[in-house]
Amino acid sequence: MNLLTACGIAFLAVFLLLSLLAGLMQLITLIFPERKSSIDPALIAAVSSSVAFAIPGATVTKIEEKS
Repeated sequence: MNLLTACGIAFLAVFLLLSLLAGLMQLITLIFPERKSSIDPALIAAVSSSVAFAIPGATVTKIEEKS
């Protein structure tokens, strides 16, 4: 067995292993989907009080969380 053949076999083995792991990860994410996180009430209170402190008389009407 020469060096080129050994490198080719190693490359194919790693490629196959990574493909199997990618498939397993895809299956796990299908079975257990990501949960939508809700905004913590303490966070809403902190933002509202900070805005009221910085701008007296202002009110917070909408808080959006960006990913």
